[in-house]
Amino acid sequence: MAERGMSYSSLKSAGTEKYAFQSKKNIAYPEGEVVEWYGYRRHNFELDGCKGFIVEPPHPAPGLPWSWCLQWAEAFVPRTPALQLLDRGFHHVHLDVFSTYMNDEGVKKLEKFYDMLQKMHFHKKAALIGMSYGGLFSLRWAAEHPETVGVMYLDAPVCSFAFTAERLEQKYLPEQLAVFARTEYAKHLVAYNVQDIEGLRNHPKNPLNNYLPIAEAKIPMLVIRSGQDLSVIPETNIDVLEERIKAAGGDIEIIRRDLYGHHPHGLDDPTPLTSFILRNYPDFEI
Repeated sequence: MAERGMSYSSLKSAGTEKYAFQSKKNIAYPEGEVVEWYGYRRHNFELDGCKGFIVEPPHPAPGLPWSWCLQWAEAFVPRTPALQLLDRGFHHVHLDVFSTYMNDEGVKKLEKFYDMLQKMHFHKKAALIGMSYGGLFSLRWAAEHPETVGVMYLDAPVCSFAFTAERLEQKYLPEQLAVFARTEYAKHLVAYNVQDIEGLRNHPKNPLNNYLPIAEAKIPMLVIRSGQDLSVIPETNIDVLEERIKAAGGDIEIIRRDLYGHHPHGLDDPTPLTSFILRNYPDFEI
């Protein structure tokens, strides 16, 4: 006979069901659809016209630490720290503001998202995951809200508003990439309300110009640099940012993959990425 309401059916699934013995937590997740995501519960919702999600860990860690994938949240997930962090009690979140190209409107939307998470009592500081465009989004957020960021993992990151225009200057750019770059370049001009490539380069909120708040806050940054990247040229993006962050006394480490292109993001075994986040996340005991 089961004691105190214990269900033997839950015991049968204990080895495979992550949430079988989940303790009750008073976390008011936003209303919306609950779906399965890599074996975890994902709460889908809409905020300010943008689709988002919060992935629920089976056993939330004290203080409710969380990782935030700023863009391409469905890409290369097992190669990123997201799943390993969920196993360690981190929530994992995303809000899709790609259509804004992280201009001031996009930042304001993410501010509303952050405020929502704070009302849910998430930790004040996030672990940012920034792949490709997500690197640009992460850098913009961190520069304008350094007090909300505990640690950053960037991967083949866009670091310059002008990156698509600079791709068009490449001598050997495949036509497919050239078409994409011209289209994106035109969208960037509109998003940032400038007229040409120099307007993008000189924009005060371009991460290559607005990096001091990140360096001065000494936010730990781990970056994967792909040496054969034709999509986000490292020489005009992460190489410039690395030099400037270091010159300003910031905290940045680079994993150099000289023979890799833009993809795949992450690592075959993402443990080093996860370990970096766990070591540097504030108030988290490994």
